[in-house]
Order: sequence, then C-alpha cells, then structure tokens
Amino acid sequence: MLKDGITEIIQQYDIDASVIVKYGDQVMYQHQAEKVFPAGSLIDLAIAAYIEDQWKNNPEIVNEEMEVTDLSRVRGAGIIGDLRRTNWSVRDLVYLTSAITDNVATNLLIEKFDIYEIDEWLKKNYPGLRLGRELMRYSASGQDNECTATSVDKLITHLMTTQNPFCALIRNALSNHTIPTDLTFYGDNILTYNKLGRDRRARHEVCAFMTKKAPVFCTVLSSYKGRDIEDRLFFQELSKLIFSHVKTAKIEK
Repeated sequence: MLKDGITEIIQQYDIDASVIVKYGDQVMYQHQAEKVFPAGSLIDLAIAAYIEDQWKNNPEIVNEEMEVTDLSRVRGAGIIGDLRRTNWSVRDLVYLTSAITDNVATNLLIEKFDIYEIDEWLKKNYPGLRLGRELMRYSASGQDNECTATSVDKLITHLMTTQNPFCALIRNALSNHTIPTDLTFYGDNILTYNKLGRDRRARHEVCAFMTKKAPVFCTVLSSYKGRDIEDRLFFQELSKLIFSHVKTAKIEK
C-alpha cells in the first residue's frame, strides 16, 4: 500500500523529510506536513504566485522590463548574469525561474515587486511560506526563505489547476525538462511538471502529473546532510513507488 511503502522508505533512509501525496483534492499520504524547511529555489513559485495576483489587475505588468546590472549579479545557480543581453521582461523572468534556478533572475523579480509586499501577501495566502531575503544574500535581521509541505502543496495545486494564461506559462516552464529528475525518475511516458529546490541545507522537489481521472501532486522536502547518493536514492525510491501505483491504477492508502 502507498502509505506503508512511503513510511518504510523514510525509515530506511533515515531522512528528515516532509511528504505529501495528493490524488485530486484527496490527501493520500502526509508526513511532517507542517515542518519548516529552508525554501531553496521553491521560493520561485511563491514569487510567481504573487506576480500572478498582480497580473490579474494589471495584465501589462508581464511586459515591463528590468535590467541586469553589476549590483544584480550574485553567485550560485543561473545564466542571465553572464549573458550579453541585459534587459528582461517580467514574463521572461517568471518563465526562467519556474523552469530552472537562476539567482539573478529571482532577485530582479524580488527587487521589482518588493520583498516586504511579497512576504506579507504570502503570509495571508500561503501560511508557511516566507520570503525573508534575496537569494545568495543575507538578511540583516537574520530572516530566511522558508516553506512547509502544506504551503508548497497548496501552491503547486493552485498553479497547476488555475486556468489562465499566466499559470499556463508557469506550467509550460515546469514541464520543460528533458532529463528525468529524481522524483520523476520512473515517470516514463507520463507528462510531468516539476520544480527542484536545492541548496546546501535542503533537497526539495515538487511534481505534478495527470492520470486519466485526476491529477497527482507530490511534495517532498528534506534536510541535506551531504549524503548525495542516499538522498538521490530516497527520492528515486519514492518515485518508483508512486509511479508504480499510478501505472497500475492503485492510488490508494
């Protein structure tokens, strides 16, 4: 059974993890759903949700442009800080940060839409999500970017099920991967949508995919302690179990 299998995998790999598996709107499994983790690049989806809310009142906002300057460039993941092109639209940056991790792109969006405005909106709409600092920069007050499995599950459900051009853009970005990730490792011939959230302290992945009857949402947050092989096997074992249930139509507790 799905529930027993996931519990066994968590115990086998001795991983500090939060897991939610949902079939449609029915929670099939959850473990430590309210535990707070560093958000990593999952914060990109939270920022995108805030911008979608602004876009509803001002659709032209996606065409506004920002410039990459020397002050914008930070270390870590990303590509636009090293490209010759310096001007990027909000739409381009939302797509880019949903599809991959790009610290410069994320920070441009944070600077444009204001870190405090985004954080306050998240507190009201997605309790458990917190935008406390820009990426690769420290907060003077010691605040961090945080998430819980419950808040991320609510976020990915909204982005995947809301029918408008903005969320369609995000879904297109989330599906734009050619190499299976660990949580989608066994998802052969199934269109998956996923986002990684990894840094020196955390290994996260959220994914969604459609079955004939309903979508499946999987959120896995975990602490990272330098065990690369074990961490990858943990996610891949979850993938094997979840997709085996999907392919045999055995989504059950």
